[in-house]
Amino acid sequence: MRRGSTVTTLGLVLAFGAGLVACGNDDSVPKPAKRPGELETVEVAPPPDARVDVERDVKERRRAESFAGVLPGGFPRTLPLPPQASLVDQGRSDGGRWIEVLVPRRPAAVRGAYLQQLRGAGWSASASGSDAWQLQRGGSGTVQLTLRAQGPSTRLRLAY
Repeated sequence: MRRGSTVTTLGLVLAFGAGLVACGNDDSVPKPAKRPGELETVEVAPPPDARVDVERDVKERRRAESFAGVLPGGFPRTLPLPPQASLVDQGRSDGGRWIEVLVPRRPAAVRGAYLQQLRGAGWSASASGSDAWQLQRGGSGTVQLTLRAQGPSTRLRLAY
């Protein structure tokens, strides 16, 4: 090989490489046109909370709720209410007061369990009609209990 052709070849290779490098950084080269509504892709860093350990978070611990609502003043505090009962109404009649609670179970499922719960809390129950009872505990006054179906639930009226 001749020395002149080697230098020429080397010169062409260097010129071609320089041209490639220059083409790669040229901002004057038009980019392909975007379609309408197409967004440019942008690389972003991971969010600051990407490495949060949720196992170390404080978790809410609720107590088992057995009653929803606020009982009025004068309600016998020793009188238990059925589990999952919700206060739906209250008022006064004939000089006494009353509340109504709704329990999300049918009357047959509420009746026996609630009467047993009352007896366990020291209340005596004597029948005073169909799905009606007089409740009494010690020397305290009486409470009139009535049950009635309301759809798939049971409505209890406690007059005291």
